[in-house]
Amino acid sequence: MILIGRFNKYQNTPVFITLFLVLIINVKSLAQNDLTISDFVFTTNLPTNTIKDLEHGTRAFKLQLEQYKSQYQIVNAKRRKSLKSVLDSIHMFLRTNKDEIITLLVRGKFDKKQLEDYIDLECTGNICFQQEQQEAIIEKLKLEGKHIIVVFEQDITETSINQIRSERKFSKWFSKDPINKLVEFKSFATSKSELYDEVLLFWKSTGKSPNFLEANQVETEVVKQVVDSLNKLRRFRGIVEFNGELLNEVRWKNAPQTITTAKFSFPLTSKEQILSPYKNGYRITPSEVIHHKGQSDSPRLFTAYNVAIQDELIYDFAFDNNVVNQQEPDWDRVITKDISFIEDSERGDVLYLGQQDSFIDYFKSNTLNFETPISISVWLKPDRIPQFMGLIGFGTAFSVKLRRGSPDFTMATIKDHVVEFPLKKGIWQHLVVIYNPQASIDFYVDGEKIGEIQTSEINPSNQSLVIGNNIWGEQYYGAMDDLKVWNRGLAPAEVTQLYEAKTDSKTVSWYVIMGVLFGGAILAMVLLLRKKPEKIISSEAIKPQDKDYITHELKRKENKNTLSLFGGFQLILSNEKTVSFSPLQKQLISFLILSKLDENRGVTSSKLTETFWPGVSKNKAKENRSGNMRKLRKVLSEIDGLEVVFEEKRWIVSHTNMLVVDVYEYIQLKSRLEAGMAGGRIALNELEDFLEIIKKGNVLPSIQTEWVDYFKAKISNDIEQLLAAIYKEQHANIPKGICVKIAKTILLFDSLNENALQILINEWVAMGKHGLAKDAYTSFSKNYELLYGEMYSVDFQDLIIV
Repeated sequence: MILIGRFNKYQNTPVFITLFLVLIINVKSLAQNDLTISDFVFTTNLPTNTIKDLEHGTRAFKLQLEQYKSQYQIVNAKRRKSLKSVLDSIHMFLRTNKDEIITLLVRGKFDKKQLEDYIDLECTGNICFQQEQQEAIIEKLKLEGKHIIVVFEQDITETSINQIRSERKFSKWFSKDPINKLVEFKSFATSKSELYDEVLLFWKSTGKSPNFLEANQVETEVVKQVVDSLNKLRRFRGIVEFNGELLNEVRWKNAPQTITTAKFSFPLTSKEQILSPYKNGYRITPSEVIHHKGQSDSPRLFTAYNVAIQDELIYDFAFDNNVVNQQEPDWDRVITKDISFIEDSERGDVLYLGQQDSFIDYFKSNTLNFETPISISVWLKPDRIPQFMGLIGFGTAFSVKLRRGSPDFTMATIKDHVVEFPLKKGIWQHLVVIYNPQASIDFYVDGEKIGEIQTSEINPSNQSLVIGNNIWGEQYYGAMDDLKVWNRGLAPAEVTQLYEAKTDSKTVSWYVIMGVLFGGAILAMVLLLRKKPEKIISSEAIKPQDKDYITHELKRKENKNTLSLFGGFQLILSNEKTVSFSPLQKQLISFLILSKLDENRGVTSSKLTETFWPGVSKNKAKENRSGNMRKLRKVLSEIDGLEVVFEEKRWIVSHTNMLVVDVYEYIQLKSRLEAGMAGGRIALNELEDFLEIIKKGNVLPSIQTEWVDYFKAKISNDIEQLLAAIYKEQHANIPKGICVKIAKTILLFDSLNENALQILINEWVAMGKHGLAKDAYTSFSKNYELLYGEMYSVDFQDLIIV
């Protein structure tokens, strides 16, 4: 509709001219966005012969200045010269090269304000001070007639490829904190290709393009060629924020050794690339994006949130006189050998291993994803310190043990990662080990970091968890308590939290009290459920609730397979079996499932062909379709409750009650909610289940195709319309906690939905959470400015309904 509106004035123009105009506008919309000062690369040199340097390609000069009365001398040139002479040479060059930008990197002892006034006067105002215009767009500066940029020393950080290669810690990669600073990159390359490769490696490793490229062993003209190539490269740019503040030291799952600042960019050297940011202790959304050359290069906003300590907690053993994984309390096939439980004066009931070959085998294949971080936390009180003692292990994947008392993360047949910090006998100590794939292994004792070692690549294993021993039979002797394993990295603050939450002695009276309270709560719930099997809200019958509402999570029936498309394609099988789909097979089954949003009777072969094999001859298309559907059906034969059938000339996904498909649940719940709305009522449990299903975001976020985009748009539109209608008609009767969830869900699917913003702000304000309301407004405004390139014009107060 927007395109039609734009081209109304061309409605009488011949078709070929209109098409030409459309092509021009489309090409422009897909072109490299205007680069800011922080994106741009300049060929950099010392000032020798200024005019000659400029003619050869130098576009940035490093100036070491001394102030002498009202004049300034350059002391790092071969011969001392005045700053005025350099400025005069630059002006002379710019008279005949009006499309160029020259930068001055200024260092030295001088009065900064006086120098700014001096340069401003010499350049008759046609100058940009980078400190004042950090994100100034290069092309706009040219249009404003500003062709000289001045950058002061405090706004520059230095580095080199050798520094990046030799240092593991991000804090040591640069001469000073790189956030909001321009990068001076020094290279000792001797050829064009070597220089280009160095810069690209640096850029990909740090998420920052160098701004000032100095390569004294390569001809200036050649350096300029490299610089021009870099400035023409398409790029993916973004910003990561936490509570409205910039969040630094972000890692990337597809490149674990890459660490970036909050403001980052990556060169788009392939047709498209998938990016997935993470930082231990945070959940960053969107969690995965795909960027290709057909998209805008405008910066994308990523928002980080704190995670609960229980998030991604896979194993949790309190050892309260039993061996129960509190994340899977019904698992009762654990094998134990010669273990015991003792009453400890500090920690109450704890596990004790005092014999050779005593251990716990969880006796269930682990489901750890070894491509993501893994964290282990445990309290230890060793009785003795032999050469080796195994704490926990997962087959040949890894074992955490003590080597002469020092923490050791061992990968079988690969490498020992040992930090020399011997634990003491007879004393409780808290050990945390964090494995960051292809990056580092971090070790903490009693809340303090004791070491970090570059990691080797792990060999995944599905072997069950073994506690107190390992595959080498290295026995642990002593007490152990509160063992936890996460499939994510812990943040330092979380490590501190675990250490400081020291368990008080666990007495019988405590258990009695908790048992009574818990039993009473269960009894009350049973009586309540018997009395009211389903909670229905009617606009006539129910009064508004003022208290915060604690929402529940959707309860899945046990022993069911699940296939999810919301948040990404994911298949989880109850028998722990692994089924591999090819990318095309994932798309085929997803298309058939999503087509139920439009067509209940299935998909015709012609529809399937035009979607996946357009432009292919009829015979070839039939051959491709038949072959791929046959392969898909073979893969699905390994999954209980799911198959693709061809009935009445249509392809249909058939599933039994042994399989849960989130899209089908979405369709059913959406229909029920719409029916309830038509009758003037809403079932809270159905609304919560609906919100729970879609909380991970839209379907197939990493797939960018026309048919996926269609379903994404349809789902987003349907969700926004339904939730907006529910809120409009029933918000006075819905708990405020769910109202907040409604607004957040709409914003998840449409980040610039002003109606949802207003709902969220007013609900937060009504709950007395003004800070959260203000944070929501600030985040929305930043997103709006990033997308539209202008400030959001509605004031915060104007969104509050009195």
